Amino acid sequence: MLSVLIADDEKKVGLLIKNLIEWERLGLNFLGLVQDGQSAYDIILREHPDIVITDIRMPKLTGLEMIEKVSMSGIKVHFIVVSGYRYFEYAQRALKYGVKDYLLKPIDETELNKILEKVYAEEMQKQNLENKVETLEKDLFHSRHMLHKELMERAFSEKNEHGGEEKSLVLPAEEKLVGRGYFQAVSLKVDRDITGERDVPKERLIMQKLAEKAEESLQALTIDLVVSVKGGMWLMLLLNFREDDNERIQEALDAMFYKMRNYISGFEGCAVTMGCSPGITEFSKINLILEISREAAERRIFEGCGKRIENYGDSSGGETASKSWTDILSGRREQIKGDISIFRTGELGRTIKECFEEAERMQLMASEYYGLGNGLIAEYAAVVLELFQTEPEKAAQWQEAVGHCRTVSSLQKYIKDALKEDLETIRKRREDLERKPVLNAIRYVQENYGQKILLEDVAEMVGFNASYFSEIFKKETGKNFTTFLLEVRIEESKTMLRDTTKTIYEIAADVGYKDAKFFSQQFTKMVGIKPKEYRRLYY
Repeated sequence: MLSVLIADDEKKVGLLIKNLIEWERLGLNFLGLVQDGQSAYDIILREHPDIVITDIRMPKLTGLEMIEKVSMSGIKVHFIVVSGYRYFEYAQRALKYGVKDYLLKPIDETELNKILEKVYAEEMQKQNLENKVETLEKDLFHSRHMLHKELMERAFSEKNEHGGEEKSLVLPAEEKLVGRGYFQAVSLKVDRDITGERDVPKERLIMQKLAEKAEESLQALTIDLVVSVKGGMWLMLLLNFREDDNERIQEALDAMFYKMRNYISGFEGCAVTMGCSPGITEFSKINLILEISREAAERRIFEGCGKRIENYGDSSGGETASKSWTDILSGRREQIKGDISIFRTGELGRTIKECFEEAERMQLMASEYYGLGNGLIAEYAAVVLELFQTEPEKAAQWQEAVGHCRTVSSLQKYIKDALKEDLETIRKRREDLERKPVLNAIRYVQENYGQKILLEDVAEMVGFNASYFSEIFKKETGKNFTTFLLEVRIEESKTMLRDTTKTIYEIAADVGYKDAKFFSQQFTKMVGIKPKEYRRLYY
C-alpha cells in the first residue's frame, strides 16, 4: 500500500481531506496529519511517504519551501498541492520542482480521489517498470538488446521535456555486461504543417516507415540497435557498434537520412531533421548522449530543417545552458495576467514578443525556446482558469503544434496568434453572456410595462446588482434603463390613443402610471404634444 501524509495549517481542512479519501478502495495508508511545513519535512525525511497532500500557505515552512527542500534531498515523493485561487501562482511555481497535481479549494471529493487513483496507477506502473528492469538485469548477458531498449524508454519517460525536475537514469555499472565499443544517439524530428488539420493516422504511418528505414539501414552494421518512436513525431535511435566501424556508421546514417528526406518529400508541408550525438564508450552515459542528440535536432529552430546537425555539447551557437525560459516568465506573470484580465490582446502580443526578445538576449538553448512557447501557453491557461473559471479548449493542441514550429519567428507568431484569437473568443463569449440578461430585461419590460417596474427588481431578476446591470444595459442599448422603460410606456400609450376610446386616465393606468397628470407630463416631454392633442391628430 502507498502511504499518504497530509499537511495543512487548518486542522479541520486536513481532517476533511482525510475523510474524503477512499483509503481502502485506492489501496492507500494514512501516515499522519501535520499543521506546518517543518513537521511535514521531518516526517518525510524519517518515513519516506509515497504521497504528500500539502497546502501552499503554512507556518515555519511554506508548502513551496518544503517541496523545494525535499526535492534537494533526493527523496522521491509525489506531491499534490492544495491551493485557493488567491495563491494559485504559488501552485504554478511548484511545477518547477516536479509537482504535477494540484487541487483548488474548496476541495472536490471526486477530483481528489481521481487524482489519487491516477497517482496510484503511476506509482504501480513505475514499480512494475523497475521490477521489469531488475529482472532483465539479472540475465543481462542474454538479453542485452531488450535492456538497452527498456533503459532508453525509461530515460525519456522520466524526463520532463520543457520545465520541471529532470531525473537521472540509473544504469548498470559493469560495462562488460552491456557490450563494448561505441554508443551513439540519433534523434530524428519530423515537422508537419501546423496550418492545416492534424492527421494522426498519417503521422503514425510516417513514423512507422521511418523506423523501418532506420532498421534496414543500420541493423546489419551494429552490435545492437534500439529504434523508438516518441510523441511529437520524434524517432530516437541508440546505436552500439565497434569503434573501427565508426566511419561506416556515419556514412550509413547519411544514406539513411537521404532516404528519409526523399520519403518525407512526398508529404506536403513535412520536413525531417537529424540530430546526432558524439560517440562514447561508457554505456552509463547514454542518457547524456540521448539528450545531446535531441538538443541537436531542436537546433533546427536556428539552423533550418532538413539537415543533419551535430551537437557535441560545445555550445558553438553561443547558447547558455544555465539559463532557463522560466527566468523570463517569472518576471512577467502579473503583466500577462493584467493583459488577459481586461482583454488587451494587443498588449498580450507585445508581452509575448518581449519574452522572445529576452530569450535572444539571454542566448537560450534551442530546446528552451520550445519550453518558452509551452510555458506561455501553460501560463495563459492558468490565468484564464483563475480569472474566468474555464480552461482553453485548444491548449493541448497548441502545445503539440509548438513542437512543429521550425523557426523562432514562426514559433513566436504561432503563440501570439493562438492566444490572441482565444482571448478575443473569450471576450466575445463574455459579451454574449452579458447581452442575454439585457435581452431578458427588455422582454420583461415589453410584457409587463403596465406593472410597477423598478431597476433594482429587474436587476435582481436577471442575476446582477443594480449598478452593474445599469452599466451593461446602457452599454448594450445605448440608453439607461429608466429612459428605455419610459419609451416603451409612451409608445404603448400612443397606440392606445390611436386605436382605442379609452380615457387618458385609463391609458395612464394601463401603461403603469397611477397619476394621469404625471403621465401627461411625461408624454408631452417625450412626444412634444399632450396626449389629447396627439389623439386629435387621428380623429
